[in-house]
Amino acid sequence: MINFRKAGLLILTLVIPALVFVFLKLFATNHYDLPYYHPEFTATGELAMNNGDTVFYQVPDISLKKTDGNPFVEKFKDGKMTIVNFLPQACDDSCKIVLGQIERISALTESIPNLQLLTLTENWNGKNASYPASMDSKNWLVLTGSTDEINDVCKRVLKMETKVPKAKTNSLESKLVLIDTKGQIRGYYNLSDLEETDRLMGEIKILDYEKKSN
Repeated sequence: MINFRKAGLLILTLVIPALVFVFLKLFATNHYDLPYYHPEFTATGELAMNNGDTVFYQVPDISLKKTDGNPFVEKFKDGKMTIVNFLPQACDDSCKIVLGQIERISALTESIPNLQLLTLTENWNGKNASYPASMDSKNWLVLTGSTDEINDVCKRVLKMETKVPKAKTNSLESKLVLIDTKGQIRGYYNLSDLEETDRLMGEIKILDYEKKSN
């Protein structure tokens, strides 16, 4: 009888952890595993694969101008982690909230030196007095171009019109894109929602940890 009890306890000790692991693996959400956006497809419409892994879209280089008018090429695949937002010409209260949240995020560059902030805007007319002081600096780059150029980068290159499930808004003016060090898009965020800023800051740290671990 005692042996049966010991056997039963042993089985429970081995089986329960295994069942918990399987449950978490199948049904729980891993909040530390950031998704990849925009899988690539072959000419025949099949999912593109490389050594058994799905191939995801990589953001190509973009050619715009710095605020001093000089041409500039931004390369997204050179080891930088980049967050990108669109700045409308008429920056209203909600736009200023977004810039304030990006200023919060800019503090992470002190501990994550390969983090770059990038703001895209059309027909730059000079820095507004209400803009953050750290904007248009080494870690917070501002690139400008014509309306057509900026629209092309935002919509075609960065795919900022991507609909994000459960997002409170998908407005271009409040959306921010997170691009990893390989140039792959890892998240879209609504910075008019303060909780989204906190989530973005946490996920930047996750990507930084992944890079250091690898």
